[in-house]
Amino acid sequence: MSNPHKSLLSKALTERPASAPLQDGDVAMKHKKTPSIPNRPLSSTPLATPSSISRSPSITFDLPKFDKTSELSKASVVKSRLGSVLTRGFILKTDYYPNGRALDLDINLGGAPNFRSPRGVSFNVFGVAQPRIAGIKAILSLLDCRPSAQGAKVVDKEEKAFGREYRANHPRKCLWFNTREEPVVYIGTRPFVLRDATDPRQNLQVADSADILEAVEQRLKEDILKEAATFGGLVLTHNEQEDSDGRILPTWTAADPSIVKTSREVWESVREEGWPVEYHRIPISQSRPIEDNYLDAYLQVLKTVSPVTTPIVFHCGMGAVRTTYAMTAACIVRRKQCIDLGLGDPFAGLRSSYPSMGAIGMSSSPSTQSQAAIVLEQAEMQREHNESLLRLAHILQQNLDTKSSSASAIEILVSHPSLQTNLQNALRGNYSIILSLLGIIDHGPFIKKVVDRIIDSASQMVNLREEILTGRIRYSVSRGDDERRAEWIEKSAKALEKYYFIIAFASYVETSNNFEETFASWMKARIEVTNQVMFLRRSGSAFKIFAPINDLKALSQAGLESRDQQQVAKRNRPDLTIAGGQILGDEWAEHVVRNRGGIILRTSTLLKSDQWHQEYEEIPGGVRGAPYFRNVPGTNIYACGQPTSEAIEEVVARVHRDFPEPGDMIWITLREEPIIIINGAPYCLRRESYSLRNMKDYGGISATRLEVLEERLKDDVLAELRTYGGRVLLHTEASDGQVVPVWEEARESDVATLKEVFAAKSHINNVRLHYSRVPITSERPPDFHDLMEVVIRTHTTRTPIIVNCQLGKRRSTITAIVIKLIQDWVQSSNELSRTPKTPQTGYERFRFSTSMTSISDRVQTVSKQRPSYQVINNLLRVIRGGLEVKFSVDNAVELCSQTFDLHKAIESAKIAADEAVDERQKRKESVKGLHHLRQYFELIIFQAYLNVTQPDTWRDLETFENFVKARPVFKTFEKELDVDDANALKPLERVEVSDGVAMPDEVVRIVANRAGAVLSASTILKSDFFSNLQKMSLPERIEGSPNFRRIPLVLWAGSGAESQNYTHARTEYVCGSGMPTAEGLREEPVLYVNGRPHVLRQVNRPLQNMEATGITTDVVERMEQTLKRDVQKEVFAGQGRILLHDEVEDSPGQFTITPQWETVSVEDIMTPRDVFEMVTKEGYKVDYARVAITDEQAPLPESMAIILERVKVGLGSATDLIFNCQMGRGRTTTGMVCASLVATVLYGDYRMESATTDESGTQEAFIMTDGVSEEEAYLNGEYKIILQLVGLLSHGKLAKRLADASIDRMESVQNLRRAVFDYKLKVAAIDRSRSPSKYNAILDVGINYLYRYGTLIVFANYLVEMRLRVEETMPTFPSWLEQRREIRTLLGRRSLD
Repeated sequence: MSNPHKSLLSKALTERPASAPLQDGDVAMKHKKTPSIPNRPLSSTPLATPSSISRSPSITFDLPKFDKTSELSKASVVKSRLGSVLTRGFILKTDYYPNGRALDLDINLGGAPNFRSPRGVSFNVFGVAQPRIAGIKAILSLLDCRPSAQGAKVVDKEEKAFGREYRANHPRKCLWFNTREEPVVYIGTRPFVLRDATDPRQNLQVADSADILEAVEQRLKEDILKEAATFGGLVLTHNEQEDSDGRILPTWTAADPSIVKTSREVWESVREEGWPVEYHRIPISQSRPIEDNYLDAYLQVLKTVSPVTTPIVFHCGMGAVRTTYAMTAACIVRRKQCIDLGLGDPFAGLRSSYPSMGAIGMSSSPSTQSQAAIVLEQAEMQREHNESLLRLAHILQQNLDTKSSSASAIEILVSHPSLQTNLQNALRGNYSIILSLLGIIDHGPFIKKVVDRIIDSASQMVNLREEILTGRIRYSVSRGDDERRAEWIEKSAKALEKYYFIIAFASYVETSNNFEETFASWMKARIEVTNQVMFLRRSGSAFKIFAPINDLKALSQAGLESRDQQQVAKRNRPDLTIAGGQILGDEWAEHVVRNRGGIILRTSTLLKSDQWHQEYEEIPGGVRGAPYFRNVPGTNIYACGQPTSEAIEEVVARVHRDFPEPGDMIWITLREEPIIIINGAPYCLRRESYSLRNMKDYGGISATRLEVLEERLKDDVLAELRTYGGRVLLHTEASDGQVVPVWEEARESDVATLKEVFAAKSHINNVRLHYSRVPITSERPPDFHDLMEVVIRTHTTRTPIIVNCQLGKRRSTITAIVIKLIQDWVQSSNELSRTPKTPQTGYERFRFSTSMTSISDRVQTVSKQRPSYQVINNLLRVIRGGLEVKFSVDNAVELCSQTFDLHKAIESAKIAADEAVDERQKRKESVKGLHHLRQYFELIIFQAYLNVTQPDTWRDLETFENFVKARPVFKTFEKELDVDDANALKPLERVEVSDGVAMPDEVVRIVANRAGAVLSASTILKSDFFSNLQKMSLPERIEGSPNFRRIPLVLWAGSGAESQNYTHARTEYVCGSGMPTAEGLREEPVLYVNGRPHVLRQVNRPLQNMEATGITTDVVERMEQTLKRDVQKEVFAGQGRILLHDEVEDSPGQFTITPQWETVSVEDIMTPRDVFEMVTKEGYKVDYARVAITDEQAPLPESMAIILERVKVGLGSATDLIFNCQMGRGRTTTGMVCASLVATVLYGDYRMESATTDESGTQEAFIMTDGVSEEEAYLNGEYKIILQLVGLLSHGKLAKRLADASIDRMESVQNLRRAVFDYKLKVAAIDRSRSPSKYNAILDVGINYLYRYGTLIVFANYLVEMRLRVEETMPTFPSWLEQRREIRTLLGRRSLD
């Protein structure tokens, strides 16, 4: 939670002397006043002596003064700190938690707070809070890991370390895991942590890399020693008091090299004293995803030692959540090790709850169990029920707000039975998403039982399962403080995710073979598990993830009314049982649903009929039982909804009539949810509360694993048949759409999975039916790879392909489109390979050009008749042959549109959203339309992938996923769908011109009807050379090259967009005897028309760049060549004229876009590369390159790597370096700063000895003053993000000095630090509540500037490392940065503090 008094704390901090205590920022505490002796200054009141009484008052007492109390009490230390880690605004706080001590532990050790082990079977696993040095030794002594001189047993390596004979009370060594993610340094025997002075109790998440974190601790140690040297062996620390009054008292602490140690140095010194301890650092931060290998990091160490010989200790800050989680994971691993060693399973008795659990985990029928076993099982269940009820009452009572609720926990539970049931299920961990996980993994219920037992045994500090429920309850019963409530629900969601992961990890350990496969690989192979985690994270704190306690209104309202009012309300409440839109009249059916105990068919799940009769429409040639059966005209592709068993045979017979020759037939089922066939009819699994919606629990599941789940579902159904005497409870839809229960009689032989049904029908009427399962999430694109495999493997126009989804509409249609695209791709490739080659005559290129022109014209003509959208046009510009790609996709969409037309679906959603009055309905329709538009977007990308890939080599080349990943510009455009929202659905309008109708405005008609691949509808060519671009203070000026400046470091030059005529002048002016390198930093396509640069813009956003972050140089230049051809065609069509646009400034900041005709010849239309090639042909020496950088943003790491190589080449040749962007301001200055850094670090005196000063002298000079002002600090770039970044980098202070010096050297047009500060002031001046969009827009620019500044510091650090590692191979800047996620995370924070 952010500190409500943060600004006050900050102000107080800058004004208080070092001796003043920090007060708690969260709660205003009243401190007791104690009698004190008034302070009397020694300088004004001399000591009274007998002689002084009798002597004259003029005689002074001159006693030497040795202490520095007065000076230190007035020192402004925190504000004036200059360390790389211990810097301005940061403090060293004792690592002490007054309120974090557990009082009911089995043993208390001095210096080792919260030391404990799991109760019951501990597996020699222990946990503790951050210990003192004495506490470390106390723990090792307790674990009999003393130095050998004190009697510890030394065991030879050849001894049976893993045998039963070896006793656990004589360990060889102790493994110690430190999970802290923040720097910790010991001064004396006490640990201290780095904290932000304005929020001293909040952890600083520095890094999740042990090497980086330990390097930060080493630099922190150096900062402490430097500060101690400045203050005569003392360093200012802040101690949290034990009186719990919220005070943090500034304290001067002695510090010298012998007592200041990093965490690793502490444990290494203990080991050097003979204590057998092995230290490991595995940092875990709140933002670090659990699947990010730290469980694997534990495992890699744990698997090398025996639970019999080696105790394990984990510690974090308070020894609570992270320590408990690590202890739980270690116990899970050690249990498996004990089983493998033949030591037995301490939890084997838990299997008795599932007597006949095999591969599926489903209990057998009661008839196969002994009566005694049933009685014992029922008694155990009753005991667990009673214990959980008591525990629930305790948790609820602890969290109730007694001020606002008059009812007790018991009263609430008794008066709300359904609430009690839901809370008990949550207490046991039976959340819907957890139960879904149990159905996916092997032996799910048993695995959960083991995990729960371990969690309960290690719950002295925190119960990982109950933490979910506690947070959810606190959110519901809290009043007023919304920020605090949000914290509770977020904490609860994170706890649920941890609980999910620990069960998944236990499943991995249970099935692992010597841990040869990592947990990360295990997760990656189970997409359905990963997708559920992604669902949890996407849902954030949404209540739906907490089902069955997603709705706790009854708990929130409890106690707000009197008991009499509650009784009246209860009597007046209608007696209806409603669930998810269904009204159940059969109470027995409801009881069965609520008490289902299967693995897949579990509590509150239904088996619903998969045939939605009210959704179906009769279509010609349909098949009864196979909804929407149809053939894609002119193809071998068929599609339908989920068929009955009989309908499968009818569909095969119908297709066989079209393809009568004997042969193969492919049937692809697209269903992702488990399906079971009962009495020949399909049934699907649904949740009771959402009976009309597909379950999304299995998103991304593989076909193999889905078929395993269907086997488990079949076993659950068979068990229910046996339990209820040959009947199973099913649900179907009534004529009014209600879902009603139906008891169906069936034999066990009448129950089958889809795989079994199709296997029984593999040969029908001389047709070999090949069945494939390609699971596709509803409303998501199909798996292109799997479909390519099927189509290519069986490609022939005489092999029918049948696809089915649930309704036979959306999924089957989209899949049919994809198959059609793949077939056309394979067919065109085969035709090209069969075309005989003829001798070259020299005229082929003319015939090819004519052919391509006719094809292009036909594509443009048809494209004008089909809808397009701005995001689609943006995409077409960056893919090769964009119009042809769209043409192919549109053809396939129209061909497969019998039941679902993708184009009309987008249009219909847009119309429905426009007509909707209710804002919620409008949003619903917009989301639907955006989903269809996204599908269209993805189909175009897939076709673009096919166009650059050959069918015979596609398995050896990049996959579709890698194709998309390698082109981040696709993601940039896709994000526009989220940013533009409903506006993205607006089609690009065209103006029709017909005889007899008045001619519309000429400009509107031309712009609206443009049909080029780049110069497309609703785009204009705007002059890129506008007025007031020149900065008048620049000493040098070249006409036509605005903002030209030359910085005499080596010889730097930069400029804005320039005219073609003056490119000669600038090049001639700059060029000496060498060949200068010119770097064009524009990301947007630029075209020179009659010597003036023009840029592509959207007609409705003429002053905004068309951003394409992530676009590569070759794509930009290809776009410019395509744009050139589009303009040439328009010039030809306009008989030598082209419509351009210019901007005129009417008043400061106000512009008018004016259209104008310009007469131009084809030869005067040139790309930037054309211009530089022309200049080179004229005899000028220049080496031109394009580096695509988005305006107002930091260059991508790949772009900075290109600039680095270009500058190195230029400096190696002793030539000049020229950079230009649009205005010659932001991107140009950034390029110049990068060049300056490269020159200074790699070729100059990178140590900047002339620029540095004696820090100790500097600090000593102004520590007695107020230090720098807040404005000066910000202008120096001392933002919190930057200060933390400096501490994080290996050469942070030097890198910042280098970056600052280069920024100052290149500041003639823009100083980046000044730009950040200016936007910080602009943000502060805007009322966010009144102008949220303006506030966010200004904030985004400021954050982008700050990000750019941080990136330059990071780049400088990279160059320093490169300089120091001359003999080593240095990775590229993108690779180097990719390995340092903590840097990306830090720079990604949205703050200008």
